[in-house]
Amino acid sequence: MINLLQLIKAFWRGFVGGPDFNRCITHRFQLEDKQLSITIPDSNVVAAPSTLNTYFPHNSSVWFKQNARESYDQHLYVHMITENWMYMPVIAVLPSCEYGMFSCQLRIKQTDKINVLDKEALARFVIQEYDDYHNGSNGINTKIRKDTAAQSIKRANPWSPEALENQIKLIINNRGKPPIPKAILKTFNQTDWIFYQEVRNNRLSRSDFCCLPLSKTSFLEVEFRHRVDRSDKHKKWAKHALESQERIMASIYLDELPDATLIEDSDK
Repeated sequence: MINLLQLIKAFWRGFVGGPDFNRCITHRFQLEDKQLSITIPDSNVVAAPSTLNTYFPHNSSVWFKQNARESYDQHLYVHMITENWMYMPVIAVLPSCEYGMFSCQLRIKQTDKINVLDKEALARFVIQEYDDYHNGSNGINTKIRKDTAAQSIKRANPWSPEALENQIKLIINNRGKPPIPKAILKTFNQTDWIFYQEVRNNRLSRSDFCCLPLSKTSFLEVEFRHRVDRSDKHKKWAKHALESQERIMASIYLDELPDATLIEDSDK
């Protein structure tokens, strides 16, 4: 039950929910010769309990192919952990009145297209993968181009090439996958991560990604998804979600494992 002080704080902030850093759990994962640790608040979304894997041989292409899951877009990865947090009104009048949801997911990706240890190359790669997928043969932007060109042909006065291209750009910006900002470097715990966003000008919902090379062919990716259900209430919780994102990133450490640990694990 929410107490009086919590209720006053909730009214002052304008919401309840979101990550509660008084209810944190530290998770540790072995990434071959390294240990990854992250301290993250427990989810406030009810979900069936699941068992977390703690060992990830990220250099193995066989392991990756056997365990990778593909999402609805260009992302192909091995899942590590996901936490979700709802943001709600202080007094819920309707059953489905949430303001939005903030989530954090850790995963491992592989590629042989670049040397992942080259962070500049990785920064270009993540943006190029987005562009290539959505503008490829099965991409939504390609479908928009084909459909719009076919629509133009059926018009009594077909669009000129310039007008057609402007119409295609307009539709892609509205409901396709428009270009996203270039990736940049952001520093957490004296470590440079690749940071990029999948964001659109006409929507508040977005995904922020932080990537860290693990080897020449693999990297760790942290996705923070900001799902906005009520645009008129987003300002109430946007700052809290972003501050939570920064705190979670600041809790991530990747350390070398002592030799004794490696020998013990190799005997299992």
